[in-house]
Amino acid sequence: MKRVDGDSSLKGSPSSSLDSGSAYYSQSSTMRATRRPMDDNLVPEISLKSPTAVVRPYARSKMPRLRWTPDLHHCFVHAVEHLGGEDRATPKMVLQIMDVKGLTISHVKSHLQMYRSMKHEQMIRGNT
Repeated sequence: MKRVDGDSSLKGSPSSSLDSGSAYYSQSSTMRATRRPMDDNLVPEISLKSPTAVVRPYARSKMPRLRWTPDLHHCFVHAVEHLGGEDRATPKMVLQIMDVKGLTISHVKSHLQMYRSMKHEQMIRGNT
């Protein structure tokens, strides 16, 4: 706990003040925080050094990344237009209409999300 003014009433380590009855202590797996009754001159301490904090390792997919070629994108756009536009098209229906071997619903979901975002951005720019 740091004092803003020069008062020396809080001497000693921060852990020594935890023994008093007025201190509150909470601990989670990723953050360790010490809270005490708020005083206008005090700033709370937060420590992110927890012995139980673990960073999850990156798990790379075994499937190779799909490259959306111009022909594949054209087929996608044709399927979306056939279904009534980007707002009415669903990933499952787009996938069925495209009928491309190796293409999964997750590929179509993410591409449709980006396509919708691009279309809405173009619509906003066109109105201004």
